[in-house]
Amino acid sequence: MRKQEFLRLARLYAVAAAIKSNEDMQVALDSDALLLFILRGDAFQLPQFVAEAHRLGKGIVVHIDLIGGVGKDRAGIQYLHQIGVDAIITSRSQLVSAARAEGMTTIQRLLLLDDSALESGVRTIVRAAPDIVEVLPGIIFPEVAATLQQLLAGPFIAGGFIRTAADVARIRAAGAILSSTSTYQLWRRVPD
Repeated sequence: MRKQEFLRLARLYAVAAAIKSNEDMQVALDSDALLLFILRGDAFQLPQFVAEAHRLGKGIVVHIDLIGGVGKDRAGIQYLHQIGVDAIITSRSQLVSAARAEGMTTIQRLLLLDDSALESGVRTIVRAAPDIVEVLPGIIFPEVAATLQQLLAGPFIAGGFIRTAADVARIRAAGAILSSTSTYQLWRRVPD
C-alpha cells in the first residue's frame, strides 16, 4: 500500500483498530475500521489475517518491533511485504528505510515523555523521513500539535489513551489524520 492509499482509508474512517490479541483480530475484521494496526502477536498468525483483511478492503499495519517471529531487519521487512502487510510501525530508523525500499508505507513512533524526548525524537524522525509520524501518547496530540507541525512535515497519527469519540474529534481538529485505539466502541460508526 502506498501512502496515498493509506491516507484515503484514513479519510474514510479516522480511527484505526489497535489490535493486541486474537480476540481483537476478529472484532477488528467485523468493525468499520479500515486500517488495522497489529501491535502484538506472532508471525504465524499474520498470513491468514492479512488475506482476510484485504478481502474486506482493509489495510494492515504491523508494529514490527513488537511482533514475535519476525526479524527486526531487512529480511523481516521483506517477509512482511511478501505476505501482504501494507505498512509498518517502528521506532527504529533503519527499518523505515528498509520498508521504504520494499514499497511499504512507513510509520515512525514519536514517544513524548518530556521536552528532551520531543527534541531528540524530532531529530531522529527528520533523519529517517518516514511517511507518517505516530505521536504517543495520542491523547496529548492537541497540546503539542502546533509545535510538531512546525518541526515535522507529518502527516500525524495519534495513538494511546484515546477512549472516547470526543478524544478522536479533538485530535482530528488538531490536525491528526487518524487516531489509533484499542477501544472497541470507536471501531464502529455511530449511527446518525
